[in-house]
Amino acid sequence: MHRVPLFDFDGTLVDSDAALIAPFLALGLAHDDLPPLGLPLGEACEQAGITVEAYLDRYDPAAALPFPGVAEVLTGLGRWGLASNKDRTSGHRELARLGWAPEVALFSDDFGGAEKQLAPLLAALTLDADRAVYIGDTAHDRACAALVGVPFALAGWNPRARACARPEDQVLDHPTEVLDLLRSHP
Repeated sequence: MHRVPLFDFDGTLVDSDAALIAPFLALGLAHDDLPPLGLPLGEACEQAGITVEAYLDRYDPAAALPFPGVAEVLTGLGRWGLASNKDRTSGHRELARLGWAPEVALFSDDFGGAEKQLAPLLAALTLDADRAVYIGDTAHDRACAALVGVPFALAGWNPRARACARPEDQVLDHPTEVLDLLRSHP
């Protein structure tokens, strides 16, 4: 049995940095005052001094496009899961827009508004940690995987992700390498 891939969403499957930043800029924040990417939406908005509603009113989900090769890889997967700090409503809307259907998708709301966790995703998939691999783009993604003993691979197709690479990371240069990673672990 092959490993099941678990993915982060923003910055891993979709190139969303500009889309995530735009609402903050539209609400008058300067680039230097932006909260770090990857935080749960509620926490990011609190740091920025704005409401989640004001942010979502200005967020354009159509602005976040898949990284080249991601859609083709996801189409070829049997099982896959998603854990994201994105707001659940916008997350499901974006998955529907993209035509993607993970077996289980958990968002910040599913974690009580806190940062994502992999244990609930593993439980929902009835999957042991050694039967999964988590692909993400941040140090937080690496920490989520380590917390539950899931192997981690860095989505190196996102140039920003490479800045947080560690020597021990498995860095994937292209989404098709996810398939190679799954095949190399029977």
